[in-house]
Amino acid sequence: MKKKIISLLSALALTAQIVPCALADNDVKVYVNDTEMVTDAPIIIENDRTLVPVRAILEYLDYNVDWDGDAQKVTIAKDETTLHLTIGDTQATRDIIYNGNTHSYKNPLEVAPQIINDSTYIPLSDVANAFRLNITWDSDNREVHITQYKKGDLTPLIEFGIISDDDLNKGEYITTQEALNTIQKFYTMPSESYFNRWYSYDKFESLNNIDDSSKKLLIHLHSRNLLTFDDIAELKLEDNLTNLQALTYAIRMTGSTYDCSSQIKEIRLSEPSDIYSTAYERSFIDTEDTANAQSPISRADFYELLNKILFFNYSRGGGAGIYTTSLYETLQKQIS
Repeated sequence: MKKKIISLLSALALTAQIVPCALADNDVKVYVNDTEMVTDAPIIIENDRTLVPVRAILEYLDYNVDWDGDAQKVTIAKDETTLHLTIGDTQATRDIIYNGNTHSYKNPLEVAPQIINDSTYIPLSDVANAFRLNITWDSDNREVHITQYKKGDLTPLIEFGIISDDDLNKGEYITTQEALNTIQKFYTMPSESYFNRWYSYDKFESLNNIDDSSKKLLIHLHSRNLLTFDDIAELKLEDNLTNLQALTYAIRMTGSTYDCSSQIKEIRLSEPSDIYSTAYERSFIDTEDTANAQSPISRADFYELLNKILFFNYSRGGGAGIYTTSLYETLQKQIS
């Protein structure tokens, strides 16, 4: 079930002592997808850290926020991560849902949350780190720029080279071949020797007539746990991509791994109802109704789906422990 956004009436009406803070020369501006964050309470700089009113997190980032006045605690939730902050405390707690279980970690803060002029302030950088917000600092103009999912804005996909302007003008529907070619751009290619695996599986014999680039594409996506061997054997690359196929790939791209294995647990989801339920929980779709499962997905809807998963924060695990990441973060690292 989707999380419900809880109002901040008690937080915004809070009465408390004014905490001393450096208010001079606070000409810093914060932009979310190029829209300036404008709030009744000013954005503040303290010890070279940007503090923002907690209300801005709700209004501009669309996170779920709750305020406990008695305990002086702020709770911020998004996707599989929840951050618990306490006024005056530089030690927060971060909860990550992984394999259906909640794991809690200590989360040291650079600056403690504060109440200033009756408004609750939290450090933006700590929120960004906890939720893997895509944030950059423009020191020349004293501007903080936050990039997150925005419906209809495919600029991030274009900037990362996932799609091009020309792709937007192609046909109404997208073939399975085109879709998989697009998806593989999210990942680095494995070594050339890995592609020899194609010829070691008898079940691919019926597909040996496809060109080498297509064989490499399919084995590449198998190495990323996006396609099973059975998927590959049954694929019809020339057919239009269906809604069910698109959602299946989206879920696997934002899936969780088992403890000491590289296998994506969501790859085991096979029933359309399971796929749609999981996609709905991740806000990839607005309804769990599977009526359109076998219908072709429009090119526009497919690109919009890719844009959503680009910014989705998901938990992964393995021998190194559990961590939160996003495809946006992964692509940024690849080009940096």
